[in-house]
Amino acid sequence: MHRIAPASGIGNYFRSPILTAFILTLVVVLPISGVWAEERKAENEEARELRQLVERLKQRVEVLERQQSQQQGSSQNTRNPAISNTSSKESKAPINPFSSKKALPEPAKGKIKFSFGGQIVVEAVSNWPSNSTSSEFDLLPTGVPTGSGGENGQFLFSARETRLWFKSSAMTRYGIFKTLLEMDFKGSSGTERVNNSNNPRMRHGYAQLGSFTMGQTESTFANLLAWPDTIPDAIAYISNRQAQIRWSQKLDEDFSLQVSLENPETTLTDATGARITPADDRAPDMVMKGLWYGDRGSLALSGLLREIRSDGAVVGGVEDSEVGGALYISGKLKTSGSDNIRFGLAGGNALGRYASNNSFNDGSIDANGQIELHMLYLGILSYQYWLNDHWRIATIATHIQADNDLSRVPASTVEQAQSFHLRVSWLPLLRTNFSLEYVHARSKLESGVEGELNHLHFSALYRF
Repeated sequence: MHRIAPASGIGNYFRSPILTAFILTLVVVLPISGVWAEERKAENEEARELRQLVERLKQRVEVLERQQSQQQGSSQNTRNPAISNTSSKESKAPINPFSSKKALPEPAKGKIKFSFGGQIVVEAVSNWPSNSTSSEFDLLPTGVPTGSGGENGQFLFSARETRLWFKSSAMTRYGIFKTLLEMDFKGSSGTERVNNSNNPRMRHGYAQLGSFTMGQTESTFANLLAWPDTIPDAIAYISNRQAQIRWSQKLDEDFSLQVSLENPETTLTDATGARITPADDRAPDMVMKGLWYGDRGSLALSGLLREIRSDGAVVGGVEDSEVGGALYISGKLKTSGSDNIRFGLAGGNALGRYASNNSFNDGSIDANGQIELHMLYLGILSYQYWLNDHWRIATIATHIQADNDLSRVPASTVEQAQSFHLRVSWLPLLRTNFSLEYVHARSKLESGVEGELNHLHFSALYRF
């Protein structure tokens, strides 16, 4: 029998206000968003930072166009290849809407265009009490210390969020062929005593041709357009980078559809609280998402279908499987000027590893090898307010909660967690961002034991 925590204490205090806020957001904000039309321009940090550069490029283009007109007037047979006519038919190949990087300019047919870039990031954090996970930089429901453990004032520096990416694009008879390889330095680390080295790891590695994307990138189930403006990941979020094959198609002026087959992986909790990963999955995870774009923002609805399976190696000779799913509605709505609201609501009995860095497993497995799926819910609400072109403030609240079965998992299992964020960002120069964020996180175990964490995070970023 499933156990639902009584509406008292910390659970009652956070659950009702957050859910009420989401309902008010959907009921009050969505109707004023107007008729959905083709989105004119995504209001995000990168577009704002590039505004000055675009203006300079426009001026340069005008100069080149005048030069071209003069050359064409003097000779019908002479043509400057540097400013050749670009009025040829545009490719209908959709750009991956979940790539956080700038799209490459369309290359001339038969030519391959390469580009290179990245970001330099330096971070400093202070936690009180100390994070119970291996990294003081990460916020996880399972990392909020409970009881009297943990030291106060743990301070660290890091440059692990530094990233490098390589892109290519080429025009083909089937449309634009694009590739992206991106890595960060959050792999295994060296000693802090001497070298502070960090091994690179792949974040994205995929190819895109026409409507198809193949390789590793953000799961189709996620929606980075609605990602809250935080430095560290919040306690509750939807994200999972993995190998996949995705088909994307724009169906009309303001709606597109995406369908993908993605790498499967089952994660289960046994009676001791240990994580079990059978690693014998037989069918890919299936994801479908609809995307609406309009003058006032964007909205996404994602659906997930998975087979959760255990082989005979977990409990000798016993195989079992269950089919589960999840739904995720998320969006970003403009309010005034560049200010915006971002929100997300997700729930399902197979949400598991797609939420909060797999802090909650897909289900449980008992001593007889039988699987039971557990419901998992989460909510995200964020407001970003621009003081001017160089300063902005963001407030974020997140909540995640599992419906665990205490007859199958121990009382030390996390039942719910919340985080509340306040971030101030200064953008003094093009492609730079200096931010300071305060986070207060709380968690509650099935036993009723509660914990809390205060997290102060500074970040200095430069994109190149």
